[in-house]
Amino acid sequence: MTSNREYKWVPGYEFPLDAIERMQNRFLMPPVPMGEAWFIGKERHLYTELIEQPFSEIEASHLSVQILFELTSGTFSFGHMDEWDQWFKYLLPHLILRSHEGFFFDNLLLQSAVTSFMSIYWRGIPDEYPGFRDDVIDTLSLCLMNKELWFDHRDGKTLRTCPRARFLESYPNGQNQLVLGWNSAQTEASLSSMMFFCIKYLNDDEIRSWVKSLFEIDDVYWKGALSVWLLGALDMLRLPIVTPKAIDKANPKLEWDNSHVLIFSDDSDDFFEPAVIDFNKTIDFLPSENTKLFLDEVQKYLTDELIVEWADLFSTDEFVIQSTYTVPESLMDKLSKLD
Repeated sequence: MTSNREYKWVPGYEFPLDAIERMQNRFLMPPVPMGEAWFIGKERHLYTELIEQPFSEIEASHLSVQILFELTSGTFSFGHMDEWDQWFKYLLPHLILRSHEGFFFDNLLLQSAVTSFMSIYWRGIPDEYPGFRDDVIDTLSLCLMNKELWFDHRDGKTLRTCPRARFLESYPNGQNQLVLGWNSAQTEASLSSMMFFCIKYLNDDEIRSWVKSLFEIDDVYWKGALSVWLLGALDMLRLPIVTPKAIDKANPKLEWDNSHVLIFSDDSDDFFEPAVIDFNKTIDFLPSENTKLFLDEVQKYLTDELIVEWADLFSTDEFVIQSTYTVPESLMDKLSKLD
C-alpha cells in the first residue's frame, strides 16, 4: 500500500495475508519464555503460556494487562533487552490478527499493541527485513479499519447505507445501561492510539492522503469521536516538542491502554540507570515535521462550515449529542487560534 497506492483509512479493510506471513516467517518464537520486568523475590515469573498454549487461547486481557505491560514498561525502564525485543517481534503479527478483540467492555487489544510497538520502535521503523516498514503500515496502522470492527448501517430516514463503527457505538455496562466509551471529556481510546501511531510513523505523502480519508468516513459516531479527539489533541500538537506527558494532561483525555508507560521517557533522567539515559528520549516521541503537516492538512478540511454541519448531524443521535456536548463550539474556537 505504501509504495504504489494512496494511503487511506477505509472501513472494512482486510489485512494482506502475505504481509502477516512475512512477519511470521521472519520472527520465530524465541526458545525461552518471556519473563516479567518487575519482581522482588528470588524467582522471576516466566510467561510459559506463550510457549505452552496456542496464542489464540491466551485471553486478550491477559495479553494487554500483564504480558504487553511487562514488555513495554520493562523496555522503557531498563532499555532494550533481546528477550523483550524478540518476543514482541514474534507476537506482532499475532497481535495484529487479534487487534479487534475486546475486553473490559470497551478496550481493544490494538491499544496495548500500539504502546508496545512504540516502546520497541521509538525512533522509527527500521529495516528488520526488506519491506518490513510497508508490512507494518499495511497492517498495524490500519487495524482500526479492520472489517471486524465495522458493519453496514442503513439509515431509516435517508435510506442510505454507510459503514458504522462497532467500537464507537453504545454497549451495556456493568449496571446494564447503554453507554458510550467516549464523550466530551474522554476520547475513544482505540482511536486515540491509532491517531498517534500514524502521526508518529507515516511519511509526508501518507499523512496527506490519510488526513483526507479521515473526513470521508460517513458515520455519525466516527465524526463525533474524531471531533472529540481533535479537540483534545490540537493544543498539544502545536507544542514545539510533543511529549508523552502532554497526552496525560490533555483535555479531553487522550490516553489508551498502557499509554501511561510512555511517560517514563519524560524528563526522568534520574529514574534511569546511566546506561539507558538516552533511550526513548522525549524529543523523539512525535516528529515535529509530522505534527505540523498533520495540523496543516486538518485545517484544509475542518472548516467552520463542516463543524456546523457535524453539529447538526450529532443532534440526530441521542448518544452522540450527549457525548459531543459543547465539542463543536470548543473545536471551532481552538481552530481559530491556529490561524
